[in-house]
Amino acid sequence: MASEAVVPFVVRKLGDLLIQEAQLLHGVHDQFEWIKTELNRMQCFLKDADSRQKEDEGVRNWVAEIINASYAAEDVIDIFIYSQRRRRGFVGRVKRYIFIPSELRTRHKVAKKIERIRLKISDITRKQKRLMASEAVVPFVVQKLGDLLIQEAQLLHEVHDKFEWIQTELKRMRCFLKDADSRQKEDEVVKNWVAEIINASYDAEDVIDIFIYNRRRRRGFVERVQRYICIVSELRTRHKVAKKIDRIKAKISDITRSRETYGIRDINEGRQEESSSSQSLQQRRRRLALLEETEVVGQQEGINTVKEQLMSTESRRCVISIIGMGGLGKTTLAKKVYYDVKHNFDCHAFVYLSQQFGIKDVLMRILKCVMGLSRDGGEKLNEDELGMRLRDHLREKRYLLVIDDIWSTQAWDTLKLVLPIGMNKSRVMLTTRVKDVALHADPSSHPHEMRLLNDDEGWELLMKNIFPEGDPSTACPPELEKTGRKILAKCRGLPLAILVLGGLLSRKDKTFTAWSKVLESVNRYLTESSNQCRDILALSYWDLPYYLKPCFLYLGLFPEDHEIDSVTLINMWIAEGFIPQKDDSIVEDVAEDYLEELVGRSMIQAASKEANGSIGSCRIHDLLRDLSISEATQNNFFTLHNDNGTSSSSTSVRRLALYENIDGYNEHINRSIATLRSILWFSDYKEDHSPLLLIPSGKLLRVFDGFRAEILREATGDGEFFNLRYLKIYKFASTKSLSSFIGNLSNLLALEISLGCILPNAIWNLEELRHLDAFACSVDGHPQLNNLRNLQSLSLGAGSWINDDLGKLTNLRRLTIWGDISSYHKALSESVEKLCNLRALYLFNGHSIPPFMPFTHHLYLYRMILDGRIEKLHVLPPNLAELRLCESKLEQDVISTLEKLPHLKYLQLWWNSYDSKKMFCSSGGFPRLEELELRDLPLEEWIVEEGAMPSLKSVGLLKMPNLKTLPEQICVLSKWI
Repeated sequence: MASEAVVPFVVRKLGDLLIQEAQLLHGVHDQFEWIKTELNRMQCFLKDADSRQKEDEGVRNWVAEIINASYAAEDVIDIFIYSQRRRRGFVGRVKRYIFIPSELRTRHKVAKKIERIRLKISDITRKQKRLMASEAVVPFVVQKLGDLLIQEAQLLHEVHDKFEWIQTELKRMRCFLKDADSRQKEDEVVKNWVAEIINASYDAEDVIDIFIYNRRRRRGFVERVQRYICIVSELRTRHKVAKKIDRIKAKISDITRSRETYGIRDINEGRQEESSSSQSLQQRRRRLALLEETEVVGQQEGINTVKEQLMSTESRRCVISIIGMGGLGKTTLAKKVYYDVKHNFDCHAFVYLSQQFGIKDVLMRILKCVMGLSRDGGEKLNEDELGMRLRDHLREKRYLLVIDDIWSTQAWDTLKLVLPIGMNKSRVMLTTRVKDVALHADPSSHPHEMRLLNDDEGWELLMKNIFPEGDPSTACPPELEKTGRKILAKCRGLPLAILVLGGLLSRKDKTFTAWSKVLESVNRYLTESSNQCRDILALSYWDLPYYLKPCFLYLGLFPEDHEIDSVTLINMWIAEGFIPQKDDSIVEDVAEDYLEELVGRSMIQAASKEANGSIGSCRIHDLLRDLSISEATQNNFFTLHNDNGTSSSSTSVRRLALYENIDGYNEHINRSIATLRSILWFSDYKEDHSPLLLIPSGKLLRVFDGFRAEILREATGDGEFFNLRYLKIYKFASTKSLSSFIGNLSNLLALEISLGCILPNAIWNLEELRHLDAFACSVDGHPQLNNLRNLQSLSLGAGSWINDDLGKLTNLRRLTIWGDISSYHKALSESVEKLCNLRALYLFNGHSIPPFMPFTHHLYLYRMILDGRIEKLHVLPPNLAELRLCESKLEQDVISTLEKLPHLKYLQLWWNSYDSKKMFCSSGGFPRLEELELRDLPLEEWIVEEGAMPSLKSVGLLKMPNLKTLPEQICVLSKWI
């Protein structure tokens, strides 16, 4: 549940605060320490509470109290630090001496807030015996408190002890959350207890964030003077924090007492975390790969039926529909059929819809598939222009278009206008839950209705999920089969439920005891009158370890059927504080491991894979998204705002997603701006609205995604967005120079900005920055790249900066340069040679590519895009898996070099990259090549020896007018784009 993320986060934050900000906490340190201790202690109870929330409403309430107390503590901390850091510097010290009464008043206010939180926590503690708490929010706040106590000791000074107490108490509560979660449904008191934990955690988080924000704004020479001038104001601020912390401590104490009253058990969570993490990343990827290769269980008859309809001799454009309720596997079957038959069509596309889709976005996605139209090019066109371009492109072609998850006849009526009817055997395949949509789209075509799996089919699917490397008929130990089949029976043949339960069981020990506990949970949780699919999904969510719960909930912010870029998602998780630093691990690697685990548990789906096996993008099933929204709304984790209104009436929204037309959002944002951590905006028409116009400040905001640069500049004051960790500004911004306010965002971790802007020098002072995506932006002056030693990815327009400190960015994993690099060959070659941690290297529109030194030491470099003339292709990275060459003008010998690469899976030769008229692929060459794409080459003859490219699955050809015939073994795989 949510508490298992929030409470540890606040506890960790309190810990950082107590350690790093000790001087600032003078007078309220003990109160913060108490809150940290109490929250830390409560974590021990949260696990038990979570397992009992469904059955016990009291446990649910207890968990909610803990979460609310945690949030209150975080708010007090953040506001206190915000106010304190504003006063740092020379002016600050002077002001402190002049305004000592103001400082005392501030600290008094803080102390009062802390006292209220202390009272709340004390009350929660009193209720603990009967109740337990949610598992998504609390660990999150505990972790945040811990980080705070370590990192902010100087700032915390007199409130250090209070923060530490909160951290300890929230951590202790986690041990009871499992019991509480299992009892929430049957016991309203337990439910309220869980809510109290969540609220306490949120309160603690708010205190932390505002405290840090205020303190860090005041750092520096000017601030030190200001503190001496206004010491009274300084003391007043600290007193405020102390009071807030005391209130949180009181709340947590009450939660603890209530746990004891209601008999919540302490369930040790170490074993769950250990088993959950026992599989290595490589093992998970191998398991996922095996799952992807399996046939669609129990649906072979349906596959054959749909294939026959698609490949019928009927000349007219036919619409073939697959219908059935959610979770039956419509998309899986459609994908299987699509990949089996697509090579028979001139062009093809597979696109996802949602109930509230944007026609422009759908048209651009189709155009990208059928003719390679870039998103940048598509955004310059309106809907009519896009529709005309698509219609003209498809007019004389035999096309296959799959539209997944269409909900209404109106949606079909809109899309069909741009799809030529013709008489060339074109086909459209729909998946839908609504039979009327299928009959409306093509009354002459008989839709295929999905069915539930029978017992044997369900068992086969379950075994493939739990034992993907074994024979499904024999993989399960005999002593587990009876229990396993009892668990399976609860799924009632629904494939999605089977997959999710399989993901749950795959993380458990393969013992009778472990599986019996799962069966006991299923029997306790499900009732005959309930929506069993929904409850099975919820059970699998509650079984997630605490560190995965906030990560899963966060996915609910994204629109239905949205393909989520994994890099973006991971950066948001990190910015939110969901991903802890583990020993010497790179935080992005930890986040990627979390993503892999969620996919392995079938809680989300991998939409695309990178050549190295990592997840390129993901998607969440709409039923699981509904679960995420339900849990998040209940725990005030996030709020959605669209044309239908908002998903929550809370006045303390922490994360907000805005969809499409956002009229009326201003009042909602302004009402909750004091607690907002994230704002995400999803719209095809971002140029028509400006969602930051009425935002007065963003003291606690960590994530901004989807806003205009000039509006952001106007909306912010100095330091008002100090807490930002992730900032994405879209390219329609009219300003030519990015506002220098970005230089004040000293905590920024990821920055993605638009085309056509000039980067201010202030960006190069953001020492915490890990990801800078300023694709095709120009650089003002000579940037000091040496300051950005933490950079993991860098995307910039070519310029003199290449001659400076590029080689010192030795942590770089991804480097992208756009533009003419011919003047920087020597510097670029020498720099790249030093960047041995590179995973990906992209050089776009480079005119000429430098003669790189051999990549023998670049063991991690798996993907390269080289766009420009190459005199000679030297030794390539030994583990290169994906390569695209453009305008290279290479001769025949390049094929003999490329075919020797042992791990190459994807090869794209575009636009005069290969200058010879003949291509020869020798036997044994390209041993692992799976996909080959040739575009706009002068090739006339192509010879493929027997035994060449044994792993090839797909060949794409575009603008190859001189190539008259194809090798026999290539014909069946090729498609003409």
